[in-house]
Amino acid sequence: MENNNPEPKVYSAGYAGTFHGSSDFSTEYSCFYEKEPDGTVGASNLYVLASGVKGTSFPEVSARFTAKKILYEYFHSYDYVDANKLALAMRTANNEIYEYAKVQSDSMESAAIAASVTNGKVAIATVGGCRAYIIRNGKVFQITEDAAPVEEQEQSGKEADNSNAIPTSLGKERDITTDVYDGIDVHGGDTLLLCSGSLDTFIGKKEILEAAENNSPRSIVQQLLGSSSLDKANVPASVAAIRIYEGDQVDTMIRVDGDSPEDTDLNLEKKEIEMIRANRPKKQKSENGGKKKKDKLPQIILSVLLGLMLLAAGVWAAARFGIIPEEFRAKYLGDLVPPRDTPTPTVDWVRESMTVYEITAEAQKAFAVAATVAAWPTQTPYPTFTPVFIDLEETQTMIRETTAAEIQNQVAIAVESTAAAVLEAGNTETSSQEAENADAAVTATPYPTLAPEAVTPAADEVKENYTDERSGAEMIYIPAGNFMLGSNLNEDPYADEAEEAPQLRVYLDGYWIGKTEVTNAQYLRCAEAGVCDQGYYMSLYQPGLENYPVSYVTVEQAERFCSWIGGHLPTEYQWEKAARGTDGRIYPWGNEEPDYDNAYANIPNYVDDEGYGNDLFEVGSFPNGESPYGLLDMAGNVWEWTSTWYSANYYQTLQAEGELSGTTVSNPTGPENGSSRVMRGGSCASTEVNNYPAYTRTAGRSYLSQSSSYFVGFRCVVPDNGGTIPPYVDENQGQPGDPFQGPRP
Repeated sequence: MENNNPEPKVYSAGYAGTFHGSSDFSTEYSCFYEKEPDGTVGASNLYVLASGVKGTSFPEVSARFTAKKILYEYFHSYDYVDANKLALAMRTANNEIYEYAKVQSDSMESAAIAASVTNGKVAIATVGGCRAYIIRNGKVFQITEDAAPVEEQEQSGKEADNSNAIPTSLGKERDITTDVYDGIDVHGGDTLLLCSGSLDTFIGKKEILEAAENNSPRSIVQQLLGSSSLDKANVPASVAAIRIYEGDQVDTMIRVDGDSPEDTDLNLEKKEIEMIRANRPKKQKSENGGKKKKDKLPQIILSVLLGLMLLAAGVWAAARFGIIPEEFRAKYLGDLVPPRDTPTPTVDWVRESMTVYEITAEAQKAFAVAATVAAWPTQTPYPTFTPVFIDLEETQTMIRETTAAEIQNQVAIAVESTAAAVLEAGNTETSSQEAENADAAVTATPYPTLAPEAVTPAADEVKENYTDERSGAEMIYIPAGNFMLGSNLNEDPYADEAEEAPQLRVYLDGYWIGKTEVTNAQYLRCAEAGVCDQGYYMSLYQPGLENYPVSYVTVEQAERFCSWIGGHLPTEYQWEKAARGTDGRIYPWGNEEPDYDNAYANIPNYVDDEGYGNDLFEVGSFPNGESPYGLLDMAGNVWEWTSTWYSANYYQTLQAEGELSGTTVSNPTGPENGSSRVMRGGSCASTEVNNYPAYTRTAGRSYLSQSSSYFVGFRCVVPDNGGTIPPYVDENQGQPGDPFQGPRP
C-alpha cells in the first residue's frame, strides 16, 4: 500500500563562533561545513569545536589544528559509519599532536567536540571538558556525560584505575579513547548546542533558553558569546548552534556553508598564527572600552626640549671649530666655549719608543709560552670511568639458568686455556702481571651469553600445519618456547617506553595461528552454517572480494568464528611471538621500515605496479613481508583484534610478577578486564600515513574506541592440547536445536 504521508526530510543549518577573551591569541577554535541540502543528498553536516589546554605549549596552535584536522579527516574517511568517522578523525588529530610534541620536547593538548547530522540522526564525539545540549519544547537536555577526573574519583572514595584512565585531552597519550554518542534522533524545531568548557562555566540554562528563541543559528551564537557574564570573565569560549528543520522550511533558513575541509599540519598552523600576530595592529583601550587618542602634551614637551638641546650643541660646535667668528664667541658665549687656538701637547718620543718596545716584548713572551704549552704531550691526569648499568633482572635470570656444575666446568676450561697460553709462549715463570691476569680469569664468574632461541624447533617438537576443513583457513604451528616481548628502547626508534617497556622474556605453550587474516569467504562459511552473525557493512557477497580480509567485525563476532574452528582470538602475546619469532626483530621481516618500494606491507597510500592501491588488498599479497614462521600480513592491510584487554603499563605488572616468582613469565593472558581490546599490526588507513612505521612494528600496541571498523579484522589461534589437530565437526552432529557446531570456547 502506498504511503500517502511520507516522513518529512530533516535538515540542519548551523553556525559556530569563538569569543576572543583577553588572551593575546584565542586558545579556542570553531569550524563547520554543510553539504545538505544544497550538496549531496544524504551527506553529513559537521560542526567542530576545539580548546587548547592551558599550561601546555602553543594551546592556540593545538586548537586550530585539532578543529581543522577533524573536519578534513571526517569528509575524507573511507568508513561508512558516522560515529566511526568521528572517532578515527579525533584519533588522527590526537596522534599527530602527540608525535609533534614528542619531537619538539613539548606538551601540546586540546579538548574537542564534534557533531555530525545526517538524515535526521546525530552522532557526537568528544574528548575533554566540552558539552552538547539539545533544546526541545522549551527545555534544555545535556546529551554528553561529564567524566570525573581520576583525582575526583579518589576524593569521592572510589578506587581509581590510573592504568586504564581515559585521557581528558587530545595529544596527552599516543592513542586516545573517544566518547561517542551515536544514533540520536532529532526532529524539526530542535536546537543542538556544542559548548566549550569555559562557556559552560559562565552560561547557564537560562541564557541558553533565551538565546534559543532566535531562529537564526548565527544569532544564537552571537547572543551566547555576547553574554554579560562571559564578557565580565573575559575568557575565550566557543559555541556552535545547530537548528533542525524539515524540508518545507528550506527556503526560510539562513544558511552559512562554513569552511571547506582542507588538510593542515601543526607547522602550518604555527606559522600562520605567528604571521597574524606580526601583522595585527596593537589596540589601545580606554576605560569605557572604546579607543581614544593619546595625550599629545608629553610628546610635544619632549620634542621641544630635544630641539633646544640639539640647537645648543650645534652652536657650541660651530664656535669651537671656528665657524662662528671669535668676537661673537667672546661676546656672547664667553667661557662656555674655549678659544679655538689651544697649545699643542709635547710628545716624549723616547717614552713612546720604550712603550712600543715593552708591548712588543710582552707579545713575543706570550707567543713563546703558548708555543711551549702546545708542544706538551696531552695526558689525562686521572683515569676516566664509563659507568656500567647492570640489568639486575637479566643477571638474576642468568644466575638461575647457570648451574653450579656448569660454572665449575667453565672455570676449569678458563684455567686450562690460561696455562696453555703461558707454555706456548715459552715462559717457564709467570710474571706478576700474568699471574694477576690468570687469577682474574679463574675468579671471574663466566656467565654464558643467552643466544636467541632458534625459530625452527627440534625434530621431535615439529607439529604439522593444517588447513581447517570448516573455514578453509591455513593454520601455522608456533612451537612452545621463549621469546622477547616488547621493545628494546636502544634499538627501536619508534619504541614507546610507557606501553612497550620493559622488554621481557616470556614463555608460551605451542599453538596454531592463521597464516592470513580471516577472509570474507571464510567468514561467509561460518555465517551460512548459522554460527556467525553477518554485519550490515560486511562485504561477504560482493564478487571479487572473497579473498579480502573480513572487516566491520566486532570482537564478539571474531570470537564466535574462532570458537567455530576450535580456537579463540590470540592474546597479544601469542600474536607478537607469531609476528616476530624469537630474535626480537622490529618488523615481521626484520628491522627495515616498510615503504612504497620494498613492498613489505600494505601501508597507507601504497599503490602497486598495476596502479591498484589506496585500499585493502587480498590477503597474502605481500610475500616479502612474511614473519619467521611464514605468516603473512602481520603488518598493514587491517588491524587485528586480540583477546587481551588494553592496559598501557601492563608490561610492568608482568615484570613484577616474574621478579616475585623468580621464574620466566609463562603464558600471560593480560588484565582481567578493561574498556578496549588490544589491536596489533597497523593498517592501510590514510589516517595513519604519518604513523604507520610505528603501528606496523611487531611490538606496536593500539586499541579501538568503537566496536568495529573498515580497517579492523582478525585471525584465530588454536591451542596445542596434546599435539592433536582439532577435528572437523560435521554440522549435522551438533546438539539438537543448537546451530553452533564445534568445540565451545
